Parts: sequence; C-alpha cells; structure tokens
Amino acid sequence: MSSNLPIVTSNILSVCTFNILAPCYKRLSSEYDRESSHESLWQSRHSSIIELLQSLQIHLICLQEFWFNEPSFLQLYQSYLSPKYSFHCVQRTHDLDDGLAILVDKNYFKVIDKYDLLLHDIGNRVGLLLNLEYDGECLLLINVHLTFPHNSFDRRLRLTQMKKFLELINEYQTKNNLIDKCSIIICGDLNSSFENDPVYQLLEKQFQSSYFVVHGKEVKVTHLTHRNEQLGVDYIFYRSNMLQSISSELIPRGCDEQSWNDTSGWTLSDHRAVLSTFQYKRNIDTKMDF
Repeated sequence: MSSNLPIVTSNILSVCTFNILAPCYKRLSSEYDRESSHESLWQSRHSSIIELLQSLQIHLICLQEFWFNEPSFLQLYQSYLSPKYSFHCVQRTHDLDDGLAILVDKNYFKVIDKYDLLLHDIGNRVGLLLNLEYDGECLLLINVHLTFPHNSFDRRLRLTQMKKFLELINEYQTKNNLIDKCSIIICGDLNSSFENDPVYQLLEKQFQSSYFVVHGKEVKVTHLTHRNEQLGVDYIFYRSNMLQSISSELIPRGCDEQSWNDTSGWTLSDHRAVLSTFQYKRNIDTKMDF
C-alpha cells in the first residue's frame, strides 16, 4: 500500500473505547424522563465529552451508544472534531436510536474500506469494521456493542453475537485476501464482566486484552449499570506482530479501578473510557504468525 500520509515517526498509536450514554437512554427523574427530552442537558454533557476527547489527543476513537435519531447530535460532534477526525458510523438495525461511531485521525490514517457488521435478527446489534492504512501497514479496527444480559437468554445471545462478529471479520479478511496480513484491534462494550464470561473466554483464545497485557489483570469497574451494579465491561483486544500494548488506563485518570463510587466526580457517562497506547515495531517480518 502507498499513500501521501506522513510516516508515523513516534511509533505510537493510541486507541480509546467509550460508551458515551446516548441521551435517549439516560434516565433522569423516572424511567420515562430521559435526557433526550432536554436539549440543554444533553448538549452540555456531550460538549464536555467532546472537550475531554480533544484533550486526550487520541488517534482512534471508538464510541458506543452514538445517538442517531437527532441530527444535531452528530452535528455537535462533527463541528468540533471533524477538523482532525473523519467520522464513520453505523446505526443499529430496525431504526433503533443508537449505534456506533469510529473517529479516525486524518493526519495519520488512510481509510481503505468501511464494512458494517449487521446482526439483524440477533438483537439488532451492529459492529463497525474499518480497514485502515497506518504507516504503510494494514490495520483492521472493529467497534462492537453487545446486548445487556438481562436474563439467561440474553447471556446466550451475547455469545452468539460475538461468534457472528468474529465470523464476519474472518469473512471480510478472506474476501479481501487479508488473512495473516493485518493487525486487528477490537474495541467495545461487551456488557459483562470478564469473570466466567464465555464471550471474554472466546476472545482471549484469539486476541490479547491491552489492559491485561500492561497490568497483568483486567480492570474491575468501568460501568455502573441501571441496576447499580459495578462491572468491568469495556475492553480493547488486539492481535498483531506489529503492535504491542505499552499502556492502558481508565478515563477519568486517577479513578479507582476497583470502585465506581470514588472521588473522581465522573458524571459524563455511566461508563468510563479505556485508553490504550500501542508501540509500533518497525523493521520486523510483516508476515503475521497467529
């Protein structure tokens, strides 16, 4: 591959996954009082999220619960972030209110292709795959959001969803002659803790968790659920001979990874963001050996 993009001299790639809590899902005074009915509230909260993302100087941003049924929501994000990032989005099937967005730093990446991973009859979930050129190398970046496990059916459904996503990713690589030729990063809200989770167990057979590689353990708490449960559900997985995770942290910085109710005063979402930094290893055999 070739492009007019600058060579990435720093050898550093930063990736963030963040469920930004769509206004249509944020409960206020009651189940029926949602933030989406109060424009000033959701605009203020998401303006603060945008300011945070700008301050972190991230190369690739994967957002879940991106709100689609209000055009001014996308306009708000684009008005501040489009000078640096290209926007790539997919809405959940059957016109559900939310979906996924990936923001790509235009200074360092060329978007070769966009592929929507649609699970029409499997919870109307979607995934988003971008085929990127990064410093002359192929990188597949995938953003996913699984069903919340309200019951035993949903728990089984989550595993079906992840298996289908992996199947579609493999089909894309096969169709485009990319098997063993690309680094792969999967970001997302898996909606369950890693402990005794078959989805997590499935992923770790093929990929590494960036947080685990750095810390030797998974983060305990990234999400406060509507049931007041504190769970670690947000992950960045990768498989690569070209990239190595060298740091992984929760945003807000300095928060207690063991507890939601700390002193950070975090109110931007019911999720924390996960930010991982990868080092790009030059001058090694570019043939992937998985």
